[in-house]
Amino acid sequence: MENRKKYIPLLNVLKKLKPAEISGIIDFLNDDAVDNICECVYNVIHTDLNLPKQKKNKLKNFIKANCSIHRINKIASKKENLFKRRKALKQEGKGLPMILATAIPFLIDLITGRK
Repeated sequence: MENRKKYIPLLNVLKKLKPAEISGIIDFLNDDAVDNICECVYNVIHTDLNLPKQKKNKLKNFIKANCSIHRINKIASKKENLFKRRKALKQEGKGLPMILATAIPFLIDLITGRK
C-alpha cells in the first residue's frame, strides 16, 4: 500500500494535464510508475468503483467516444509487457485524464481506509 500511496501526487498531476503533455511525460516515468498508472486504468475498466449509475454511464460513453478500446485493453492487461503498455499510454492521450480522475478518489479511499 505504501508503494501505491507515493504515486497519488503523480496521478493528480497527470489528470490535470493536456493529452500532448501526458504523452511527453510518460517517457520519463520509471517502470513502477507506469505500472501503477496501468493498474489504475485496469481498476476503472474492470472493477466496480461504487460509482452512481449516471456517472458510470457517462464514463462509459466518454471512453467509447474518446478512447481506443484496443489500447485501453492493452494498458489494462497484465499480460502485455511494460514497453507495449507504456507505448499505449502515450498514444491514448485524451481519455487518460478522465480515467485517472475517476480512479483517484477511489484509490485514496482504498489506501487511507475510508469508505
